[in-house]
Order: sequence, then structure tokens, then C-alpha cells
Amino acid sequence: MAHTKTPAGMALMALAFAAIQSCSYSIKVANQSGTAQPDPMNREMGFYNGKEVKVIDTVVNLSLLQNGAMVIPDCGRCGFHSVEYKITFGAMLRNTFTFGKRKSIKVKYVCTKTLNQ
Repeated sequence: MAHTKTPAGMALMALAFAAIQSCSYSIKVANQSGTAQPDPMNREMGFYNGKEVKVIDTVVNLSLLQNGAMVIPDCGRCGFHSVEYKITFGAMLRNTFTFGKRKSIKVKYVCTKTLNQ
């Protein structure tokens, strides 16, 4: 393991780490005109701070005839404030090694604040 402590070995490890990190991505769609459902207990840093976040984190078994569509629980009359779909390197590996038969899905969504709140 002495070869990983050389500058070339460290550079190779940094390049491999950067390549793995680039395989993770998320897509976020947000409603600009609505107000998010508040949650004062949520102290998550960033976009979801102070918002009531609902998470769906599951593995779906897909057959040849399924298209992979899923139904997100209803937010009521006001609709969605934001929806985020995230895929990680591990999820890509699972999908690759199972030949597309198992797909990891992680969805975060926030409902819009109702009018009487």
C-alpha cells in the first residue's frame, strides 16, 4: 500500500473519487409562486430548511413490461411546492448489475401551504 502515498497515487485516488462523485445527481423542480408547507422543527441546511419534507426511498422491481412509473401520495388541493429526484452511484450500480430489474428511487417532495394556514 506504499504506492498510494506517492503524489501520483494520491492524484489517481483523487481522480477516481471525483469520477465516482460525478455519477450522483439530483433533479429538483420547484413552484415559484407557492408557499411551502412549514415545519419549524426541520433544521436541514439549504433548500429544505423550515419546510415539511416527505421522502420516498425504495427499491422497485421492474419487469420487461413495466415502465417504472410510480404514484406520489396526494398533496391535496394546493399541489406540490417542490419535487426532487435523486440517484446515487450505488443506485446506478444496483441498476447495472441487476440488468435494470431493480431500481433504487429516492424522491423528496414538499406540499404547498393551504390557504387557511
